[in-house]
Amino acid sequence: MNWKKTFKVLAIIIGSLVVIGGVLVGYVYYKYYGKFPVDEEKYSNHIGYINPEKALLTENFKLCDIGIAGIHSSSQPKIYKGGKYAFRNYIQEHYTNDSYTDSGFLIFRFHINCNGETGNVAVSELNQEMQPITMNDDMVQQLLKLTVRKENWQVGYMKDEDGNAYNHYMYVLYKIENGELLEILP
Repeated sequence: MNWKKTFKVLAIIIGSLVVIGGVLVGYVYYKYYGKFPVDEEKYSNHIGYINPEKALLTENFKLCDIGIAGIHSSSQPKIYKGGKYAFRNYIQEHYTNDSYTDSGFLIFRFHINCNGETGNVAVSELNQEMQPITMNDDMVQQLLKLTVRKENWQVGYMKDEDGNAYNHYMYVLYKIENGELLEILP
């Protein structure tokens, strides 16, 4: 009898049992002790939720009776009609800095329904330290109009099993310095 082979097989079996036991103990610990409690009252909605009562452009805007795609981040990059490059070029060509002096981040979070219409826009204005501020309203309105225009977005690339196009959650972040657009994210 070859003792080396027997020892190797026995070591593999014992090692496998130890790993399986460790995974099982880790799972049980996580399930019952390791999870952080979630305050369901405070965090009752998913990440892409936009409260229509506090949002802009809600009049005559309706989401279709189907789910929302991209609720954990956004629907990019496929949601851009012509790609993100075309979107960025359009914004940079049509945005005019009318002597704005604002610096910081301007974030638009919004929904695009299954028909390609935009609405439910939540606006966040932050300084470079990520503290809330108020930016020039004309600049914000100009970027809002450029961002949410229907021609920027394509729908229909994500469909359910019946062929219905999903609604989409999207956000666009503008990094601004002295009224100039430095970056458009994501």
